[in-house]
Amino acid sequence: MNSLSWDNIQKQSDEILSDGLFELLTNPIYDIAIPADNGNGNYLITLEKKPFYIGEAKELRKRINQQFKTSTSTFYKNYLKLQKTNQIIRPESIDGFKTQIISTSFGRKEVEEFGIVNLSTSLNRFQLNKRKKFTIVSQKGLWNKVQQASSDLLKEGETKVLSNRFTPWFDTEILSNAGLYLVKDKMDKLIYVGESSDVGDRISTHSRRTYFSALRRHIGTEILKFQLKEINGKKKYFSELEDRNVTDFLKTCKSSVFAVNFGRYELEEYLIRKHKPLLNRKDNKNE
Repeated sequence: MNSLSWDNIQKQSDEILSDGLFELLTNPIYDIAIPADNGNGNYLITLEKKPFYIGEAKELRKRINQQFKTSTSTFYKNYLKLQKTNQIIRPESIDGFKTQIISTSFGRKEVEEFGIVNLSTSLNRFQLNKRKKFTIVSQKGLWNKVQQASSDLLKEGETKVLSNRFTPWFDTEILSNAGLYLVKDKMDKLIYVGESSDVGDRISTHSRRTYFSALRRHIGTEILKFQLKEINGKKKYFSELEDRNVTDFLKTCKSSVFAVNFGRYELEEYLIRKHKPLLNRKDNKNE
């Protein structure tokens, strides 16, 4: 890679991820305990050196501790399900699994998606088929170069996404690609930043009823001052009239979608921390 520009890392995301996954696979293998570093990263859970589950976390140590408690473990619950259906021949206690980790400043969600496809981790149940098959080989330090350049890459990504064209909400381009979507109100103020592995599908979800849409719930509660209603123990509903009012508000908004092959979690977090959109709650803290 001649230049670590935003555009170049998007084009060569598979090569970068191949190098990151190669490093993860060659890193030390730990029992439950891992080093004290609790930053952003990815982890691989193995059994007898065979990959079974790959994940990402903003607080790596905390997530791995959760994964190795049977009451909060995602991977082990999936393992037990396979065991019950006779897809696992020899049962194993949770203590028999091992962990490998990698520090990730940029691209942790894509590492997870890439690993699910290219390591065939049988205990992952979500984010399947989000990447294409690619050979896992060393790319001569490319992963670490990108991680070291993450701050500059995020600033460049910010410039590009904010200069992207905004259109009325219901005229938003239906883009079936991983990426970000940004929402501005009628005063041209940024009020929401979101990410998805399929931004077109996410926009469609937000355009319908509230139950599956955090954006619609936040519009209703934060701007229109509605109260969420509880049905079947879940407080995710508005009345029919209130739901129509949320849709009417969206009609006054503008949105923009921005394809991202590599680094969408980090760019979303960076934009929220810096611009503090009204309707974002995660990562939207005063510093």
